[in-house]
Amino acid sequence: MVDYEVTVFTANIDYAGTLNNVYIKLVGTDKDSERELLMDYLRTWNFIRGAVSSFTVPCPVSIGKLIQIKLEKPRFLFFEDNWFPKKVEVKSPEGDTYNFPIYRWINDSEVHCFREGTALTACKDPHSKTIRELEIKQRESDYCWHDHAEGLPHCMKADSLFSLPSALRFSYTKDIELAFTLGTGLIELKLEGVADSVDDWTKIDDIKTVFPCRSTHIYDYVEEHWKEDAFFGYQFLNGVNPMLIRLCSALPKNFPVTDEMVFSRGPCTLAEEIEKGNIFLCDFKLLDELKANIIKEKQQYMTAPLVLLHKTPDDELMPLAIQLKQTPGEDNPIFLPTDSEYDWLMAKIFVRSADFNLHQLNVHLLRTHLLAEVFTVSLMRNIPMVHPLHKLLLAHTWDTLKINYLA
Repeated sequence: MVDYEVTVFTANIDYAGTLNNVYIKLVGTDKDSERELLMDYLRTWNFIRGAVSSFTVPCPVSIGKLIQIKLEKPRFLFFEDNWFPKKVEVKSPEGDTYNFPIYRWINDSEVHCFREGTALTACKDPHSKTIRELEIKQRESDYCWHDHAEGLPHCMKADSLFSLPSALRFSYTKDIELAFTLGTGLIELKLEGVADSVDDWTKIDDIKTVFPCRSTHIYDYVEEHWKEDAFFGYQFLNGVNPMLIRLCSALPKNFPVTDEMVFSRGPCTLAEEIEKGNIFLCDFKLLDELKANIIKEKQQYMTAPLVLLHKTPDDELMPLAIQLKQTPGEDNPIFLPTDSEYDWLMAKIFVRSADFNLHQLNVHLLRTHLLAEVFTVSLMRNIPMVHPLHKLLLAHTWDTLKINYLA
């Protein structure tokens, strides 16, 4: 008879402990242990928050090198008693210590399998071929592809947030944090009379009613300088969407800007500044012909502008010209800084609106959320948890499916 020393670490976070019984089964390269109840009769509770509990698992003979553990938490109370173990350490009779990272909620009575923490490719893990195949087969059942809409990347099929695998749901502490943040925000808006308001904003001061206690140095600076050309150009590199600006090596044919428009007083020409690498272009052609929504029974309008920018000797990006639609014509003038104050300001406002919409649709929604979900589902369906790539990528996909479903 040989003994394996098992140490279970329960996370030190809210609601991490459990009063349920916990069973473990050790899987080795030679054979498996029996299903063993983890119980220390000298302690009242073995798996409370922050507990580090040690147990002995007897086996008739050595089971070889440990490659997997199986944890089971049968329901003891009338309701599910969720548990968040951090890791399990197992010391073999040969003196070797094996670490099994967990870091996830166990909220059912099913058997959960966890691999030893060492990252291994298939060729270095010959004893676990069957384990890998069973894991991937289960993952293919848990993470099914779904075609949400034509033209969009595939996503994971889920009927509700609770149909997601338990390992991917928000932690209970995060659920409480999100609910508290949402509740306090709604109460604040309710007290300020904003939550029930249907009035349009007609001046910049109206925004202060939404964020009366959120004033910062940056907020005050933007409020003071938002109309200025230098700040308008600055946002193309330092705003929410710095992905669009490009060096202009030649003017597009659908953007007929001339020297008389932008450098009528010299001391240089447009061609010279292009040659020096001082002219930049922002082209919002991806928004062309997109139909805007109807809000409060009013048709909204979205432009697909072209913006020409000039890097000055003071290293400022100054707008030279704005064309709000892609096709030049009499009904699509080129706006210039020399136009009337409000014509030029309105053109810049349309550009800022287009920049926001393109950022949200392309950079944020498509490239941050939808494509990330493709990689997340593919990772879970195809690469077992012991693989180095799985360990490397998992932290970067941790909340992707939950956030996307809620959105």
